[in-house]
Amino acid sequence: MSDSTHLKLPFIESAQAQKHVTHNEAIRRLDAIVQLSVIDRDLTTPPGSPSEGDRYIVAAGATGAWAGQDLNVAAWLDGAWEFFAPQEGWLAWPQDEDKLLIWNGSAWVDFLAAVDLAGGGISELGLNGQSADATNRLAVRSPSILLNRESDDINVTLNKEAAGDDARLAFQTAFSTRALFGTLGSDDFAISVSPDGTVFFQAVSIDKDTGHVALGGATADANNTLIVQGTAFLFDAETDDCRFTFNKQAAGDDVALTFQSGYSARALIGLFGNDDFTFKVSDDGAVFTTAMVVSKTTGAVAFAEHSKFSATSNFDNYIAADTWTKVAFNSADHNAQADFDAGNNHFVAPHEGAFLFGAILNFKENATAPTAMFVRFHVDGVSVASSEARQTEGLVSLETGVTTTALLNLSTGQTVDVRVYFATNDGYVEANTCAFWGAQIA
Repeated sequence: MSDSTHLKLPFIESAQAQKHVTHNEAIRRLDAIVQLSVIDRDLTTPPGSPSEGDRYIVAAGATGAWAGQDLNVAAWLDGAWEFFAPQEGWLAWPQDEDKLLIWNGSAWVDFLAAVDLAGGGISELGLNGQSADATNRLAVRSPSILLNRESDDINVTLNKEAAGDDARLAFQTAFSTRALFGTLGSDDFAISVSPDGTVFFQAVSIDKDTGHVALGGATADANNTLIVQGTAFLFDAETDDCRFTFNKQAAGDDVALTFQSGYSARALIGLFGNDDFTFKVSDDGAVFTTAMVVSKTTGAVAFAEHSKFSATSNFDNYIAADTWTKVAFNSADHNAQADFDAGNNHFVAPHEGAFLFGAILNFKENATAPTAMFVRFHVDGVSVASSEARQTEGLVSLETGVTTTALLNLSTGQTVDVRVYFATNDGYVEANTCAFWGAQIA
């Protein structure tokens, strides 16, 4: 009597007597090994009281009635054990393990572990009722997903074909994307958000070459560690205080805030080459003028470009009687901004502002003392009446002096000089003891 190739089912021979016996034997074997569900696969000796149809996978090292049947299927049929050698590809379900096994030709192994996933054995996989498709080859319906490390580390990799492609994670509401993060259209890392799944706004960009960060839709670059694009920025206190710190490596370095127009610097505030606090301005982004310096030691404020001067005359100035005469202040004791013109004996306003001036002039007699001495400032040759000071009696040579001060609002280029008037008789303004000074105050 011959058997079938794979399941070894007995064939009914021609002219065979008791054909029903052969047929029933075939049915019995089919019942034993088709839809194979075994009770256990860890026993090396048969159970004590098996029931009809019980099936087991014999464990390695079997003894007794199962001796020599390692890894075969044992079935209790008609009061005796019958054994079936598995063929490659047979499937079995151990009831105590609730997992699917497959015979690989030499061992029973986990079915999913045996599937050739690396070679593309499963093209689509849907889990827990979620359907996979050609776009979503892996689809999972679950409230939580755990990816646990096998040893120490764990990595999840998203790989794209080229820099211009996307490698991203998408976050959706009702299958409409609301946020993306990954390498979006470049190899820089980005985070984008969307109100409708169509229009996206880039929130964060991180430059791949430097790790520099850009916020608010700006693009990170290699020059600026942090770029923020927006119309308003808030730094709020966590508790009571709030600080924003700029630190430099050494006193000789710079640490500054820069204010620009069209990316061309117009103002700098900070510590430039020293630890004094300084304000600088520029009209072209290339040449900078120091406007104000606050001493780190004393806190004193110096306005670097504010005019400050003090001048005198190194000779006795002759003043004719009854005429306003310009005093020839020709020697500057202090003239840091060079706004006092000693050659023309006057001050020249470098720019518009408020200037405080003062003058002291001592009388020196020629022959007979004048009856009065007047002093005042002139702006562009025009007298400033409110600045006039006078001595109208008892002029004493080398003892009488007249002092005047004035706060003047000047425009760029206007000139200021000091003039003297002697009534009735002429005289001199004494050399070296006279003074003309001024300073910009606003």
